Amino acid sequence: MEVNLYEGLPIVEAKGEIDHWRAPELEQKINEVIEKGHNKIIVDFSNLTYIDSGGISVLFLQLQKLKSLKGRLIVITSNKNIIKILSLVKITRQEGFSLCSDMESAKKNM
Repeated sequence: MEVNLYEGLPIVEAKGEIDHWRAPELEQKINEVIEKGHNKIIVDFSNLTYIDSGGISVLFLQLQKLKSLKGRLIVITSNKNIIKILSLVKITRQEGFSLCSDMESAKKNM
């Protein structure tokens, strides 16, 4: 997992799987971005193949932090299984959360 800037926007890029073993790393990376003063964060799941309840829990917790800072959490993915999971847990209905298929649409949702 790594954090990059794209046109000044922080992007946390996750690859492979986020399970209960890797969820703390995702949480740490997002926390680092928040601590640097960003309240709008893109999480790039374009190369993610799997997420379990540990990863989903991190997304909900970080979304709550960002909402308290009047921020947003945007997830990029076109993986139908990831989209289905995020929809089933209803994070996609939460204020301050957006699900986008690519970077251009994510930038528009900032």
